[in-house]
Amino acid sequence: MSASESKKVTLVIPAVQPQHVAVDLPEGVLFCSPGLREATGASFFVSPELPMNPSEARGQLHELLQYGLSFRSARDMSSVVLAEKATQHDAPEPLNDEFADLDAFAATGEFVPTEKEEPVVDAVLQARIAAQKTLLLAWDMEQRIAELGALKDKFTASSANMDAILGITDEDDLEELPGIEPKAALVGDVEEDLGMPWRAVAAAIIEFSPKDTRFVAVKKELADVLTEIGEDITLDSITAEEYGFSLPENFGWKLYSVKAYELLGHTRVPEGWECLNRTVEIFTVA
Repeated sequence: MSASESKKVTLVIPAVQPQHVAVDLPEGVLFCSPGLREATGASFFVSPELPMNPSEARGQLHELLQYGLSFRSARDMSSVVLAEKATQHDAPEPLNDEFADLDAFAATGEFVPTEKEEPVVDAVLQARIAAQKTLLLAWDMEQRIAELGALKDKFTASSANMDAILGITDEDDLEELPGIEPKAALVGDVEEDLGMPWRAVAAAIIEFSPKDTRFVAVKKELADVLTEIGEDITLDSITAEEYGFSLPENFGWKLYSVKAYELLGHTRVPEGWECLNRTVEIFTVA
């Protein structure tokens, strides 16, 4: 569903998939779509500013994932990206045009320099492309987190079933059984292992949100920053007319006001991210 900017919009931040959020959200709180076809239902806000259509977004996500698979680690990928940027910055201009000018002079005796058209770089478009790529990767990562979480739950259930079948009540009992190795364990936080940096995802969501959008923080780190640097502007009641959803009185949610760039850890607005030079209102859930 595409939501118009005239409609009051409240978006989840920094998650993009409903299944990634544990808290129950009121009807009317939406998720920012990365532009994929499966993210166009009633639960999603589809920004008209997304630079890629659903087909292009799907292809872009595939390219991003394939590119990522060519590296052994995120550190390796970062090193290559930084090296490419340095090469582009330091490399001399191509000499093809200069050689063409010399050839023309040798043939005609006249020097008429070739007019060179400077490429037009749309900084806003580039920022939006980068933001949509971030949302696409966040979508994929949250999908993987959900799949790994389901696998972990299945493993735990299967392990409990095995204990019941063998009559095992303690891990030590398992070690005493001949021919049976102690159980393995799925450990670690899959969100920490796979998750995108929340500040990058939050910045991308803000990039595509209408100017009067409000947000609902669903990550503890974000809520902690809000309570530290945000201004508490909690209201007695929340109405659908004002926020796109409603809450009963004394529901327990807090509402904070904060500059977007400060929320994301910047001392000033980053170049190319003018969307962060605005004050945003963000709820924290009880």
